[in-house]
Amino acid sequence: MRHPPPPRFAYCPRDGTLLVPTRIDGRDRPTCPVCGFADFMHVQIGSNTVVERDGGVLLVRLNYGPRNGSWALPGGLVENDETAEEAARRETAEETGFNVSLDGLLAMWMRPGFPILVVIYRAHVVSGQLRVAPDEASEAAFFAKDQLPPLEQLAWPSTVHGLDAWRAYEPPRP
Repeated sequence: MRHPPPPRFAYCPRDGTLLVPTRIDGRDRPTCPVCGFADFMHVQIGSNTVVERDGGVLLVRLNYGPRNGSWALPGGLVENDETAEEAARRETAEETGFNVSLDGLLAMWMRPGFPILVVIYRAHVVSGQLRVAPDEASEAAFFAKDQLPPLEQLAWPSTVHGLDAWRAYEPPRP
């Protein structure tokens, strides 16, 4: 299913000048004739973790919105003042109570026409106790690879993609 394109700016976010269509990279893009700002696709960035412990992966059960009751990887949107790595650690701590160390990029997910890019990191717990953020999740638990919730109980396509990458991951051999 194709999604409608994201809304475009009408005025320059830098100086307020009316944007005019300008051909850039083979597409007409709203562009500021004063400062040169060009309105390319606006993509949100999500940052998730695959937190591993004793052969299992940590999932949180959402308790809000249309995905209420579904399981997801800990994570959320990257704020303007942080990196994707910082967001992954912050969101995991907020949602689960665990401070984690990132072990590397595991996967990325994006669907054309859907303005979000999700980066998924492998991680492990370095401190903290499991506790959920009551405004975001009703529970959290570690699941073994062969005991993951069924597909219809997973919240997002990026959750499915991240879990598939985790199941397929083989650590480097010496």
